[in-house]
Amino acid sequence: MFEWPVISQILWTSLATTSFYVLFTAAFALVLKVNRFFNFAQGGVMTAAFYTAYAAVQMAHLPGWAAFGLALLVSALLSTIIELFGFATLRAKHASVLFGFIFTLMIAQFVAYTAALLFGTWTVTIFPSMFYPVTLVGGVAVSGWDVPAIGSAIGCLTVLFGFLRFAPWGQSMLAVADNPDLAGLYGIKTKWAYLMAMLIAGALVTVGMFLYGSRAQVQPMTSFDLMLFAVVATILGGIGSIGGAAVAAVMLGLVQNASILVIPSQWQGFLVYAVLFVAIVFFPRGVRLPERRARADATRQAPSNTSEQEG
Repeated sequence: MFEWPVISQILWTSLATTSFYVLFTAAFALVLKVNRFFNFAQGGVMTAAFYTAYAAVQMAHLPGWAAFGLALLVSALLSTIIELFGFATLRAKHASVLFGFIFTLMIAQFVAYTAALLFGTWTVTIFPSMFYPVTLVGGVAVSGWDVPAIGSAIGCLTVLFGFLRFAPWGQSMLAVADNPDLAGLYGIKTKWAYLMAMLIAGALVTVGMFLYGSRAQVQPMTSFDLMLFAVVATILGGIGSIGGAAVAAVMLGLVQNASILVIPSQWQGFLVYAVLFVAIVFFPRGVRLPERRARADATRQAPSNTSEQEG
């Protein structure tokens, strides 16, 4: 069980699996940072995006690229509705965080039940087959799904962080995230920044659900478990830190998948709940490393201060 070929295979598979987890987490962390809502309605967007792609491929017999385009369109439309008719209203009425939480949870459940009525409650996939060609690389089985999935996640995150760092609209979103009132005084259109964050998050979860739905079976309530993972990773990474949340998602995904070495696979879901409990109780502000640099600087300055006093 603990032989290197087994461990290396599990690590590779875990790394590939984290591709969609990272996208879900980055989307959740982005909306929380900019719009300041725990957007559990993201689960509804995920469900709508998946079933749109599923219906396009399995029922309308459209190619994968067309199904993905339709899923993007639906997720953008639903994200716009949630922001303009939901978050904007709650923001204008200065509603509490609890009302925002209830609203987003209601949206997620409404979309899930609608999908159950339209498509049933059995598990389905976007494509008829989930089998991909496998290539042995150094004794590790690499499927035809793994590399595109990892590449898609890396590409999306690179574009996201590049947009936030260098694009004027991205910088405006960060300014609104820091202080929306001050950003408004400087002429930044906060409403557009909020909407942009929702649209970007919708695009990220669409890519994530397309990856997930082409590898695993999905039913209307699947998005709830995926959302729970994103919440845990966001808390561990530090609320307000998109990069920290993404790193936490990778680490948590590796731990969850590698746990099969020591516990049965049916306990992996319980592991996420256990980590969530620990994160909320012991790390409400995220896992933060000690400031070693500051300590080292203080240590270097101590002898010089002592010598000055002696002089």
